[in-house]
Amino acid sequence: MWEVTHMSAVAGVKVRKEVVERLRKKLQSELSGAFTPLVEEPGIKVITALSDDVIESLVKAVLSEAKEPLSWRELKAIFQGVVGEDRLRRILSHLKARGEIAELTRTRYSLPEYVSPSEIQKIKNPEAIRRRSRERELAEEGGSSSYGLQ
Repeated sequence: MWEVTHMSAVAGVKVRKEVVERLRKKLQSELSGAFTPLVEEPGIKVITALSDDVIESLVKAVLSEAKEPLSWRELKAIFQGVVGEDRLRRILSHLKARGEIAELTRTRYSLPEYVSPSEIQKIKNPEAIRRRSRERELAEEGGSSSYGLQ
């Protein structure tokens, strides 16, 4: 059913090639106009780096599009060539600390709304679920938030 391209050091964590490819294509289409060229000469192209805010939005958009937890290796493959591993780890850590994303066991990340009830006890930062509950209450009163890729 799943085509496995890599196995993590943690047993059972797989990189699902079709999920990574689908989300990477979506991300690449979003990035087509996001970079500002600084120098464009034959054989040389220098562009600006994306701000942390933009990368955070892209991470949340990818997790929203996935609608399921993604492993660190899957996220790393999706963002390869867009952001370095250290920066991606730092951004995931910031999003997790603010409760905007949930980190599950086996180093998997998800938007809180896509964590299945059977995996809620596996969340390493339970504040994410409490934050999502507060957001739902506010949405029912009139406002809502969305991270979807267009």
